[in-house]
Amino acid sequence: MNRLNLKRVIYFVAPILLLLPLGLSWNFGQYFQSVILQPQKTGITTLHFHDHNRSRPLVTELWYPVDAETPSRKVPGFWVRCDEARDAPLSQNQKKYPLILMSHGNGGDRFNNAWLAEILAANGYIVAAMDHYGNTWNNKIPECYARPWERPQDVSFVLDELLKHPRFAGHIDESRIGFAGYSLGGATGIWVAGATASAFTKDKIAAVCAHEIPDIVTPEVLSRVNFNDALGNFGDPRIKAFVLMAPALGWLFDEKSLSAVKKPIFIFAPEKDQIVPVDGNAKIFAMKLSRVTLKIMPGEANHYIFLNRASLLGKGILEPKIFEDHVTVNRKQIHEEIGKQSIQFFQDNLK
Repeated sequence: MNRLNLKRVIYFVAPILLLLPLGLSWNFGQYFQSVILQPQKTGITTLHFHDHNRSRPLVTELWYPVDAETPSRKVPGFWVRCDEARDAPLSQNQKKYPLILMSHGNGGDRFNNAWLAEILAANGYIVAAMDHYGNTWNNKIPECYARPWERPQDVSFVLDELLKHPRFAGHIDESRIGFAGYSLGGATGIWVAGATASAFTKDKIAAVCAHEIPDIVTPEVLSRVNFNDALGNFGDPRIKAFVLMAPALGWLFDEKSLSAVKKPIFIFAPEKDQIVPVDGNAKIFAMKLSRVTLKIMPGEANHYIFLNRASLLGKGILEPKIFEDHVTVNRKQIHEEIGKQSIQFFQDNLK
């Protein structure tokens, strides 16, 4: 193209680009919208719910969009976090926002994947992450470790509460609700999507517990658990799309029920995951689910790559295995790539 023709193209195209709607994204001819991958701040608030039918308190953290002028502060603690606008007003840029429910890993807590919650909130999502009662690092109840099927029920209960919450209910778009889960939180998502756990038996869970958490779930604890409770269907039709990071318990779910799940699911899994090996988990889900995208992460990334980056304080207190990565692994960069792909996935599937 000669210089004169190039000038003509710029002359006609530039005014059009200035008029493009900001809410649209560029994708093979669609409009462009940059994704915020390094948020400076988000709104955040703590809600206290209680499921009296199951005697389960469910402390829930909400991240949400705030206006640019909203004041914020640095966040102390074990993890690298963006600034928080604690209890600030929700941004009025939109009347309603999509909602993502988030489930932490075994023995973690609601802040473990704050990096993803922050990216989502900065890009126009409300995110709700709950502590799964009795299965957190600071509240270890043996029976709760042996009853992971309580987790999908936690998710649905928190959703119930949010949809009638006086502050947030009117701002949640009930037609656009998604889910994100890590490790055992990924298995939680499989339950919520509608699969059932017909393979869940006392002997199998005993073997897992003996290998992973022998000091918490003893044979005596297992003798008090009714494993028939695990066989129910905990699917929630309101939740339409799922991002799962290193989902666990691939051996647990009924093959027929997995194939019957029609909801879109995006799975991220490290190739060298030693805690939740891909062959027995992510790849099983990918083979059996009908609408699944599997992204195997090559290289030396491990199971803990999905946790936040540790702060200076955290590096002095936390176990090194959960924050130290191989010299070839850039956790921040991986988080940004997962955040970008998760936003695109939710934009495509929450409509």
